[in-house]
Amino acid sequence: MYEVLNAAKRPYEGPNKRQKFEYQCNECKLWWIRKEVQVDHIIPTGSLKSYEDLPGFVERLFVGPEGLQILCSTCHQIKTNQEREDRKHADL
Repeated sequence: MYEVLNAAKRPYEGPNKRQKFEYQCNECKLWWIRKEVQVDHIIPTGSLKSYEDLPGFVERLFVGPEGLQILCSTCHQIKTNQEREDRKHADL
């Protein structure tokens, strides 16, 4: 996770003297302070509905830095909502 954060950071130059770095969202490309970004799995981990789902879930959960990205809270919520909507339609 830290490798992904370090790759997306730059020194902060805004008015807050205590803030050291800011991070670029992989989706909107804007720069955000640390508490406004989240590490996201590029390939969704999915959900656990049965014991049979466990091996695939674990495989998708534990990925290297190439399987993760930095998203701002807004972009992460949009992506999460879209993934839920896609799963709901796939279950029909």
